[in-house]
Amino acid sequence: MDEVMSRLIFLVTDLILPLIVGYVLYQRRLLSDGMLNRLIRINIVAFFTLLSLFSFWALPLTKDVLVLPFFFAFIILFPGFISWRFLGRRFHSSIDRGTHLISALLSNIGTLGGICAYIIYGERGFAYAQIGSACQNLVLVLLAFPIAQYYYLLHKSHGRSARLDTRGFLGLLISWNQLSILGMAAGLALNVGGVVRPPVLAEMFSYLIHVSAWIAMLPIGSLINFRRARHFIYLTLDMILLRFLIVPAATFIVARLIISDPVIQNSLVLFAGVPAAINATLTARLYHLNVDYTIAVFLVTTVLYLCVLFPITFFLFR
Repeated sequence: MDEVMSRLIFLVTDLILPLIVGYVLYQRRLLSDGMLNRLIRINIVAFFTLLSLFSFWALPLTKDVLVLPFFFAFIILFPGFISWRFLGRRFHSSIDRGTHLISALLSNIGTLGGICAYIIYGERGFAYAQIGSACQNLVLVLLAFPIAQYYYLLHKSHGRSARLDTRGFLGLLISWNQLSILGMAAGLALNVGGVVRPPVLAEMFSYLIHVSAWIAMLPIGSLINFRRARHFIYLTLDMILLRFLIVPAATFIVARLIISDPVIQNSLVLFAGVPAAINATLTARLYHLNVDYTIAVFLVTTVLYLCVLFPITFFLFR
């Protein structure tokens, strides 16, 4: 089968189809919240750890790879700065400003970005996404959680100074959810040590990535609830422009100036344009922010990305 056609099939079978199946199964109550939480945990702890190990074991190590953490810091923090300094100021409520900020900070680099990068660039693309995912996890615990808590406390104190409670952040940073970082480190150590990866692991990777994609997309499909988010959809336009135009354009310019590898250049632009992460909703729920707004941003950006943006990106970057 032609390689381009097979990758187009992956777009449907690994992204769109499980999204639809997850929605249908959840609406018919054949998937419960408990089952979905277990699927997410299995994917993060088991599948992503193995996939990170295999991909980093064979990742070509170049000077461009060494600067990726700095680029991911830009991709994550730049939209947060735009929200804090400009876009979020239109909200009068501390709750809404904090919600907008965490929605801008947290994007779906590791899961959806990793799968999409694999469809275009194979294992290399997936490995690059996991570097971004590790950076995103740090930002989630060290920045997004404190920001969410700060804006909630600011709301409770009616605009007066808010005092953060930093207890428990370390426990969130060091958990089973970060096990894939050990997979990355182990793969990198084997790579640097000159240990040749057995060919069978490449074939195993190609099977595991499709299973992981389904496990990742089923819970996302279950979250589709336009009835709950419809009141906030009109407020997501600035987030659409931020996610799909401003951040990718800025990343494109900077990457062309610093990165020489075209695959890494394009991968960074792809990661810069991924939709909002469901972690924004989880953070809003945890710290009593505007959950419905994060759901609206997540739904609108995810649907637009899968149906419009990624197909365009596929034909531009393949």
